[in-house]
Amino acid sequence: MGSFWVPHMIECVYRNDTDRMVIVKCVGDDNFYREKVVLPTEMFWFEAPEQARLEIWKMSVSGQMLHVRADVSEYAMNQNEAATETLWAC
Repeated sequence: MGSFWVPHMIECVYRNDTDRMVIVKCVGDDNFYREKVVLPTEMFWFEAPEQARLEIWKMSVSGQMLHVRADVSEYAMNQNEAATETLWAC
């Protein structure tokens, strides 16, 4: 059996602070892909390879528009402690 590389996964969270539904798309190596509709004020927890890219698409009258493109590491749980503290306070 051959060996294969397993990407290091990180836990991430995205909170939709807008007043519109957004689509979160996460793309990584080796065909990693995750897509989720996130409603206003909703939080989305997910795991992704640490080298993946995140795209946040806003809905508009003319369709989807790219709003944010970032490294998934910017949404890593350790970067968003305040968001999780807010959740536990609810």
